Amino acid sequence: MNRIYKAISITMMTLSLLSSTWAQQRTSSSNINPQPAVTTTAGRIAKFVSVGVVGDSNISEDKFGNVGIGTATPTSSLTVQGMIEITLGGLKFPDGTVQTSAPNTNVVHDETLKGNGSTANPLGIIVPLSLSGSAASASILSVKPTSGDYPALDARGADGGIGAYAAGGFDPDSAGPGMFGDGGASFGAGGPGVIGRGGNGSVSTGIGVVGRGGTSAIAKRSGSGMEGTGGDAFGAGHTAGDGVVGFAGVGFDGATKGKAGRFDGDVQVTGTLAKAGGSFKIDHPLDPENKYLSHSFVESPDMMNIYNGNIITDESGRAIVELPVWFEALNQDFRYQLTVVGQFAQAIVSEKVKGNRFAIQTSAPGVEVSWQVTGIRHDAWANKNRIKVEEDKSEKERGHYLHPAAFDQPDAKNVLMVWYPERQNMKHLSQEADQKRQLEQQR
Repeated sequence: MNRIYKAISITMMTLSLLSSTWAQQRTSSSNINPQPAVTTTAGRIAKFVSVGVVGDSNISEDKFGNVGIGTATPTSSLTVQGMIEITLGGLKFPDGTVQTSAPNTNVVHDETLKGNGSTANPLGIIVPLSLSGSAASASILSVKPTSGDYPALDARGADGGIGAYAAGGFDPDSAGPGMFGDGGASFGAGGPGVIGRGGNGSVSTGIGVVGRGGTSAIAKRSGSGMEGTGGDAFGAGHTAGDGVVGFAGVGFDGATKGKAGRFDGDVQVTGTLAKAGGSFKIDHPLDPENKYLSHSFVESPDMMNIYNGNIITDESGRAIVELPVWFEALNQDFRYQLTVVGQFAQAIVSEKVKGNRFAIQTSAPGVEVSWQVTGIRHDAWANKNRIKVEEDKSEKERGHYLHPAAFDQPDAKNVLMVWYPERQNMKHLSQEADQKRQLEQQR
């Protein structure tokens, strides 16, 4: 740019000298040097094109003060047609920054990207995108919005397709997990690690999360479909997190409420099972195609086991009831009930349980007796995990209910809201997702 300004200055000085020279020539009586030939165009800066000849230079200026180099029709304060070469200093912009090297409009990339990065040919991603590399200290791909409540990553499948698929990495000893979710930290309630919400459908809606364990003909035990481990807690007054929490879907306008959990197959619980009630539910024996039959569990404040049967006394009115060989190792505090069947007679327990047996004596021979014995568990696990029949609610739980609807209380009074405040956040996210889908459908 400095050279351009210098060229303009030199040209103006040249014109000034020419004017002075012509004036001297006109006033000179001797008229030694002839007047130079001038062949210039309006708007073009003049220069000596040869000895004694003044013509057009490559610089022009219009009536608006716009200067052009290489063009007679400048459209800005300085318009250059052709290459500009800067050998020193660079370009200084109005904000004070200096650019000493030209921008690279030809981005070097591999087959995962398309385009060269220019305005006419912007960068894009080749589909499908495959990322690979070493991630010893960082993720291969990291997406972190600076603000907003929307998800950092929104992956949606094509018509009928899968939104996102994650497969664990292979390792000779232990393969990696397919997906790991780490909930966001907060001074209040931390965010959930993973939220899965099934898609809407005309026939049925989709499942929020599907987990299927890996299968192998070599492994002695296949992988679990889903595993949940609660977070640890430290110090008195704190409670560790639950491994798995399920909330039943609410039925509106007469719809049936959903189940918080449903299992097809055997279920094993190694700890204590706490419930508000229980029953078995089977196809009705008399009408299995159209009806169900349910029976309630037998409840007791004790860890009680019940044993019963029928026996007939001998000719002396005596009978010995044989119990399992582990009966006394498992039970204590025995209680008995006897009922005579088919005739009037008296029956007593003549000998209490000893050596895993007890004796019955009736007032007549050959009497059928229906008997029942109960015992309280006293095995090692039961002795260390007695059921607390009555207990005070914690200070945090007071004023809340396990079943608020039974006491005509709102759902906000549910104990679950105390321990899982993020449930409200999940409802909020669910409502936002519904609104977003409705807007998309309207479009």
